[in-house]
Amino acid sequence: MWVRRLAAVAAFLTLVLIVAGGLVTNTDSGLACPDWPTCFGSPMPPMVGGVLVEHSHRLIATAVGLCTLGLCIGTLPRRLWLLLCGVFAPLLLGSAFVAARTQQRDGGLPVLPTLLVLAGFAGCAWAFARARGPGRLSVLALALVMAQGLLGGLTVIYRLPSTVLVLHLATSMLFLAVALVLAWQLAGARAAAPRTPLLWATAGATYFQIVLGAAIRHTGAGLICTDLPYCRGALWPIGVHPAVHLHMLHRAVAFAVLALVSVNAFRLARASTGVVRALAWAGPVLVLAQIALGILTIVTFKDLLPVTAHLLVAALLLADLVSLLVLTRPAEARQPAREAVGAPV
Repeated sequence: MWVRRLAAVAAFLTLVLIVAGGLVTNTDSGLACPDWPTCFGSPMPPMVGGVLVEHSHRLIATAVGLCTLGLCIGTLPRRLWLLLCGVFAPLLLGSAFVAARTQQRDGGLPVLPTLLVLAGFAGCAWAFARARGPGRLSVLALALVMAQGLLGGLTVIYRLPSTVLVLHLATSMLFLAVALVLAWQLAGARAAAPRTPLLWATAGATYFQIVLGAAIRHTGAGLICTDLPYCRGALWPIGVHPAVHLHMLHRAVAFAVLALVSVNAFRLARASTGVVRALAWAGPVLVLAQIALGILTIVTFKDLLPVTAHLLVAALLLADLVSLLVLTRPAEARQPAREAVGAPV
């Protein structure tokens, strides 16, 4: 079925998009295109230097958006996808483009286009409430990818504000999770191995760690501590700038995630076989690779290769945990032993 293949392509392209976004940040190409949604007023500018990096990122994002539209068409009833893809999405994106143009020309955000953007998201919420099964995930994915695009536009319009940049990455990781769940569901994956609530906690801690890493990257705290394993001569310095505490929290959470992922791997590998066991053991390997890349990022003073690979491995780890959540089921509670009826006294 074509929609299954499209879901897998969308998930893969999302990983590519995340890496491309990392390259935009790590090569300081975020403002290589000074306007949005076009680049130097053109939908296809000369692809050289930073423009090549930034505009390629935009083109990959467009491909992901088109895949998501296709998923909505393939998983929703005809009337619903016509409203979503033919009315709500064009209203939202068209209004966003008008608002962006007006803001870049006049310096102020127009009221009516902004309200129409909100109306477009309200339409997505209505479609989400009406959808069922995989269609509901498709609607959520479309809303997330459009929000992601708008956040990308805001990073250009407002010249790389840290808060928007962090939200941009956080949304991309949420979209990756939704795309993966949708791909597994459409592939007919069945939950077999039992899981505990600890797996949910592990996925949540991993997502928090990724967002924390984005905050460090976009606030310039990545190299605020360059002595390893210490920071300014202490395990955790006191009386320092808050950015130092942010950096140290990221280090501490990394080891907490390693412990959580390792415990889950041991439990799941014992109770499962095949794909689930492979994914379970992949978790600790990815965390160890992530810690090593974090160390290399500091030692090499944020060399392009380790800092970009650091982001890729983080996305792969989240994908691994989301896949495990899809392929496992809640463990059944143990029933207390009951006294046999008619047993001799």
